[in-house]
Amino acid sequence: MPLEKFETLLKRTMGLDIQSIGRPMLERALQERRDSCGIDDLDAYWQLLQISEPEQLLLIESVIVPETWFFRNREAFIEMAQRQLQRPTSAGQPLRILSLPCSTGEEPYSIAMALLDAGLPPQHFRIDAIDISSQSLDIARKAVYGKNSFRGDFLTFRDKYFALNEQGYALSKTVRQQVRFMQSNLFAADLLAGQAPYDIIFCRNLLIYFDRATQHQAVTILLRLLLPGGMLFVGPAEGALMMQHPVTQIKAPMAFAFRQGAPAQEFARPASLLRPRSKSRFAAERTVQEMQAKIKVPADTAPALLPQANLAAVQLLADQGKLSEAASLCEQLIQRHDASAASYYLMGMIHDAADRKQAAADCYRKALYLEPAHAAAMTHLAALLQVQGDFAGARLLQQRARRSTENNPS
Repeated sequence: MPLEKFETLLKRTMGLDIQSIGRPMLERALQERRDSCGIDDLDAYWQLLQISEPEQLLLIESVIVPETWFFRNREAFIEMAQRQLQRPTSAGQPLRILSLPCSTGEEPYSIAMALLDAGLPPQHFRIDAIDISSQSLDIARKAVYGKNSFRGDFLTFRDKYFALNEQGYALSKTVRQQVRFMQSNLFAADLLAGQAPYDIIFCRNLLIYFDRATQHQAVTILLRLLLPGGMLFVGPAEGALMMQHPVTQIKAPMAFAFRQGAPAQEFARPASLLRPRSKSRFAAERTVQEMQAKIKVPADTAPALLPQANLAAVQLLADQGKLSEAASLCEQLIQRHDASAASYYLMGMIHDAADRKQAAADCYRKALYLEPAHAAAMTHLAALLQVQGDFAGARLLQQRARRSTENNPS
């Protein structure tokens, strides 16, 4: 029996694009579930899936391989906590935060610890945490974790909020009581029905598993759940996708944070791409078409343009969702004017947004060849490696990116 029916089922129930994990992963999951059910025949297992919603969820859990730990991409939690200290809390209106998917709980509990450490009183915030996996939610509610959930050098929170017992590290009630866990998924028709919008949403490393149309549907849902001006945190490889939606990138290195509500032309540009030199600045009223026209003039007659201005034109096209035009313009820039780490990085982000993963990875590697300490390229490449299952390679790049950011603050 062909696998297409199973792929369609997973796409319909959880939005999964099978290309993001590969067919071998699906075949392994199907074999695992058939063995557990004592079914040898694939057709018979298909029939079981049609009548058993619990078995559908178990298949989904076999396909999903959660890779998470406390304070993963720590910069996001730091940025969130710092901004909330500057936010006045209205009487009777606690900060509302959503973590989706929450997996085994490390992310929502990290949010709670970050806010408590920042001095926010427990009554001033509440966290809703949602996941499709009942097994993951069971682990999250028990809140007892092994060593794999604690990574890196920043582990002071473990001594403060956990107690070691025979099962592992048990999280304190002070943190646990801040989080409410629920089983659902982003595309459920009744998702958070009747609930007020959220001030902050964490939805990291989920969108990479969807095809392009489903990604945009997912972002639309997330923005509907978010208050005007609210903050949305996404994964490292998902920032390029956000360029096609009405959000503003928050200038916080490696936080991958966006604020809802700004028009597309107000998108924040990556700081590494827009460092003006001397007093040379292109006029704000200059159109993208004018910049394109200059670049398309033959090389022997074209005036030399500042690389920043050219990259800004490419960035603006990408922000407007014109990915083909942005890619073409960036390619011209690389060939004629500026084969730099900045231009290869921007080309990689464009390929990312257009769902050309291998082309994106190639561009990030070229950026790193030209600028080995390019933290953003390392972070995006790490996210792509993680999707491909190369967790060790991704972790090494994330560590390099973090060291680069600490050594070269912008």
